[in-house]
Amino acid sequence: MKTRETAAKVAILIGALVACLALSAPATSAKTSKAPIFWIDLMGTASKHPRHIFFSANAGSQVNKIKWNGWGKNRSVGRGHYFVTSPPPPGRKNPEGPARIVVWKPFKCVPAFGNRKGKVTWMYSHARMLRPVPSGGRKWVDISAYAGEGACR
Repeated sequence: MKTRETAAKVAILIGALVACLALSAPATSAKTSKAPIFWIDLMGTASKHPRHIFFSANAGSQVNKIKWNGWGKNRSVGRGHYFVTSPPPPGRKNPEGPARIVVWKPFKCVPAFGNRKGKVTWMYSHARMLRPVPSGGRKWVDISAYAGEGACR
């Protein structure tokens, strides 16, 4: 009788010990921290998940109120409002409406100017935007040149 009681107590003790170890072990699926990814604008200003993107130094097209999903991952999608601030051609209207920006394929660069000058910086190498067109509808355009790769050495 004592052997069964002792065996039961040992089994309970081993079960409790295994449960404690399982709960205190670090999770192996924990996300490792990656370096932040930046968008470098025309002036060389680097920002994480930009809220505004300008496609010219003065009046011109831009996207504002951008909200990003997945910024910092291999692929991210931003949604915002596209509009043009320069005067339209005579008898026409500037396009305006929703825009979707898709960025992907992060790479490492060292900017030659701007607020990250000389610092190793991660940024997206590819960018496409679905924007409104004057004739109605929307079209995809390549905006990779505006993502900041030109600032890299």
